[in-house]
Parts: sequence; structure tokens; C-alpha cells
Amino acid sequence: MQYNYDFEIAALVVMTIVLLHFLFVRQFPTEKAKTYFKLLLVCIGECVFNILSCIGLADAAVVPEYWNELFAFAFFALEGLCSYYIFRYIMVICELVKRKNFLVKVVGILPFLFFELMVVLTPLNHFFYYFKDGVYYQGYGAWYGYAYISYYFLLNLVLVLIHRKVVHTRLKAIIFIYTVTAVGAIALQYLMRGLLLTSTANVIILLTLYLAMQNPDELLDTVTGMANEKAFLIQLKNMIENGEKKAIITVYIRHYHHITHMLGVENGNQILADVGTYLVKLCGKFHVFHNTEDTFIILVDSEKEKRYIEEQIRKRFLTGWSAQKNNVMLDMAMIVQYYPQDFSSISEYKNMWEYLLEYAKNAGNQTVFETNQQFLEKYRRRNKIEFAVKRALREKSFEVYYQPIYSLKEKRIVSLEALVRLRDEELGFISPEEFIPLAEKNGMIHQIGEQVLEECCKFLSKHVLSNESLGLQTIHVNVSAVQCLRQNLKETILNVLEKFHVPASMISLEITEGTAIRAPELMHKHMWELGKAGIHFALDDYGSGNANCSYLIRFPFREIKIDKEIVWAYFEDKSARIVLQNEISIMKQLGLPLIVEGVENKEQSEEMERLGVDYIQGYYYGRPMSELDCLRFIRKCNERQQS
Repeated sequence: MQYNYDFEIAALVVMTIVLLHFLFVRQFPTEKAKTYFKLLLVCIGECVFNILSCIGLADAAVVPEYWNELFAFAFFALEGLCSYYIFRYIMVICELVKRKNFLVKVVGILPFLFFELMVVLTPLNHFFYYFKDGVYYQGYGAWYGYAYISYYFLLNLVLVLIHRKVVHTRLKAIIFIYTVTAVGAIALQYLMRGLLLTSTANVIILLTLYLAMQNPDELLDTVTGMANEKAFLIQLKNMIENGEKKAIITVYIRHYHHITHMLGVENGNQILADVGTYLVKLCGKFHVFHNTEDTFIILVDSEKEKRYIEEQIRKRFLTGWSAQKNNVMLDMAMIVQYYPQDFSSISEYKNMWEYLLEYAKNAGNQTVFETNQQFLEKYRRRNKIEFAVKRALREKSFEVYYQPIYSLKEKRIVSLEALVRLRDEELGFISPEEFIPLAEKNGMIHQIGEQVLEECCKFLSKHVLSNESLGLQTIHVNVSAVQCLRQNLKETILNVLEKFHVPASMISLEITEGTAIRAPELMHKHMWELGKAGIHFALDDYGSGNANCSYLIRFPFREIKIDKEIVWAYFEDKSARIVLQNEISIMKQLGLPLIVEGVENKEQSEEMERLGVDYIQGYYYGRPMSELDCLRFIRKCNERQQS
């Protein structure tokens, strides 16, 4: 039979052009790109051997029979592999490659294994073809080749339809159109055996799939020209799916915003590009990523390589980086994480990375944070605390303790400070120093603040408003900086007070200097609006180094709370004694009531009274207590005062 292989030659030309473009553009080595590259090579090989087989058969008198047998064998083997690799590519885009989907793998690989087995046995059983007197004849199972190819076309279509939610719309259209076109081409070739269209069908899907692949520019950072965060996440996902053991090094440029402030954004970008270029030369193009403005990430294969890279980076950052005749020294810290020891998912990696980055931001130059058992325990405890906070919010199980504030003038307890407490079934008592900063970071502090205020208002409504003999005038409630950044702070607080019919004058909001200065205009607005409603503000932690007299002038505080550290220092250090005496004198002249924290014994109390302090808070006058214990304590103190 004389074969027409003109279409095969045209297909080979197109596939060769696609291959050259693929190699020239250097697609990022994702699982999809790697599978496509293998498919492309197999299809080209199949096409080449199909053409060689046709040429050999046309010149059978010149070409030895064993060469034609070899060409035919290679063609059929590659034909079976080509259909299977198209199926593998579809599995990749349907995100099925690493899933434990036994049924899909079985229905995908069994026809391929049978096909290849019959190719191997064909020289013996003449299943696909045979040669007689140098002439090529189709075997009794030649029909199976057409059925085999059609089977995979339909299987691919079914997979895409089942997993359509994870497949891009453009790819779904390509697979559908290709299936219809390819099945038609196979039917045409079956009817016209002399017309070869196998590679024509292949080139249709190869070309359309290649055009639908991601644009490499989407994975490049515009500042440095290197791989970006999206490219890193793709690589990280592939790494996790393949179970590859790797180290991940983050190079963090500390205080980068200072560089852009001093030298300008353009020079700052030039320095980043130079850093990226150096890291790529050191580690390789597809191993380095510009993750965020001031961080680079490196994927490392071995411990030996990791140590070498760390040492080289340290040495390089001991010298300066040039930016338009400016020699800039960069502060750098490194973070090292390991897969699979440290994390098992992308979200877990990100959480751990952010946790480590917090340390790096406060570290010295050339610091390396490497995960170890101690760190992992701290990190896992933090996660457990976060879950405990979420559970406590959901179940409203936060406890509010109250610490008395004693009036030296009236000789009785006149106020309480509300202090939130958290007890968890698994972790037991969790210190506010642990869960409050975490709640501020993830935004849960808003809900905690509202629950604490509600508990305070319940307490006032139930036990204080109807019992004047207790003599309680106010409850002090701490408000965090994050809460004060909300525009609706006034509505949130007043709605709770209205719900429990609590007078606004019975609530004193304690804020720190850091809270006030974070957004001064907004804080002025809050203090004016809430002050107009009857609520007043107290400046907390005065004298701790975070507050000074300028804030007393800028903000309308009604009370000042002197930090316990300066009170304790007063009794040990002459300088601290002078400072506190002067500060108290200034407050008295300004007419601001003073609350002194940390008073633990009679000597301290008498000395603070001698200095003219108005109120005292500390263990000497009561520790933080539960609601009922606090009520009993106040009644006992009142009885003692009356007697």
C-alpha cells in the first residue's frame, strides 16, 4: 500500500517549531510544563518513525526489512506512549497526579500496558502488523490501535467534565473541540488507510495546549526579572505533592524601606535586582524567588548545599551594594525551614514563615533562624493558643477578673480594673501576655474587647447599680490599639452600655501612649465623642518609657496610671525617686488624678500617700479576683472601714 504522509511532514514541522519555542522561552518547570515537554518529545518521535516507516516501505527494495521492522516497532510503541502522555497531562490539569485515586490510575494505565505488551509480542503473533517478502501488512489487531486512541480521547473528556471546577474554561473548550476533531480524523484514517493523520491529530492538541499554557511573564517579578511569589507557590505545591525533601531559605533584607526613603524607589529597586542576580548565579534560575519587596526565597536540595549557600550569602552581605555611586550596606537575616519535617501544607508553611519573619524583623544583622524542636514547640503552642482563643470566643468562655483600685482619700475601694483571663481544657491557664498580642495580630481582639465590656456591664447591672453600699464608681476597661483603629468604636461601646442600661460615667477606658499615637486624629475623635457621652479615658503605663508629658497635652486624659516598674524603681534607685516625685508634682499641678500600680506592701502605700497620689492599685489592696470573690472582698473592706 502506498501511504500519503504529507500531513505527517507538516505536523512534524509545526511540532519542531513548538519545541524550539518551548526551549527558547524556557517555561517554568511546573509539573504541567514537564509533562507537556515529555508529551511533545514522544509525539515528535512518533511522527519521525511514522515518516521513516513510510519512506522505508516505499523503497523496500533498497531498505533492509529489519530496518522497516524497527521503524514500525518504534512507531507503534511511541503511538501507545503518546496517547498515555496526553492522559497524564489531563491528570495534571485536573490535579489528579498525586491524589490517591486508584480507579482513575487503573483505567488510565491498563489499556496502555496492554497496548505496549501487544507491541512487544507483535513480531511473534502479528497482532498489529507483519512483513512478508518485504511487504508490510496490517495485523489482525490493527483495529485495536484506533480503538485505543479513541478510548483515551473519550477518557480525557470524561475526566475534564468530572473535574471541571479545577480546569480553566479555556482548557475545557480545547479538550472538547480537540476530542471531536481528533475522533473525526481517526475515523477518516480508518476509512482511508493510505492517508496518515495520526500526527495531525496530535499536533492539534499540542499546539492548542501550548497556547493555553501559562504565560511565563506571569511568573516573573517586574522589579528583579526573576521568578515571583506565584512561581514559588507553584514549585512549593509540586514539592509537597511529590514528597521532595528540601530546605527553604528566606533571605530577609531588614529595614529595606529606609533605603528607598533615603535613596529613592528606583535605587532601591536596583539594589533588589542586584541581590536577586547574585542569588540566581549562586543557586540557579529556578531555585530563587523574589517573594515580597524585602524577601527572597531559595529552594535547596541538600544539607551540604544549604550550608554552602548560607556561608556564601553571609560573606556577600559583609560587603556593600552599589546604587548610582552609593555603597549601601544591607542588614540581612536568614530563615531556614525544612520539608517535610516542619510543615505538610502550603498554609502551614505560610503561618510558620510569618512567625519566623517576626523574629527576623527584630534580630541583628547576619542572624539565621533555623527551625528546631524548641522552636517547633513554641510555634505549635502559639497555634494551640490561637485555637483556644477562637474556641473561647465561640463559647464565650473568657473570664473577667477584677482588681481593686483603692482611694487614699476616701479610704475605701472606689474602682475596679477589668482583666481578661483564659483557661483552656488542654493548655490550662494561658497568660494574657501570650494570647493578647496574638489576638491583636489576627483581629480577634475586637471580639475579646466586646465580650469583656459585656461582662463588665453585666456585673455593674446585676451587682452595682442596685447596691450603692458597695461604693463602686467606675470600672476600668483596657482598650487595645487595634480596637481604637476602628471607626465604629463609639457605636460598639455605647450599644453595649445601652443594652445593659449602664451609665457611661461608670466606664473608664485605659489606653497606652502607643495606642494614642498610632492614629492621633482618629483617637482625638474617639476621645471627644465618647467623652461627650460621659466616658473618660485613662493613660495607662505612664513612666514605662512609652508615655511622657507631651501626650497629656495632646490628648484629653482624665486619669493617669503610673506603671508599676517605675514605682518599684522608686524604692531602689535615687534617680527614679527624683523622676517620680517630679512627675507626681506635675500631675497635681495639671489637676489629673493619679493611680499608682504595683503597690505590694504597707511601706509603698504610705510613701505614695505621702507623695500625694490619689489612688493605689496592687496586691497590697487586692489581687485580681473573680466576680463573686471581688464582691465579698469589697464588702469585707467596707465593713472594716465602717468599724
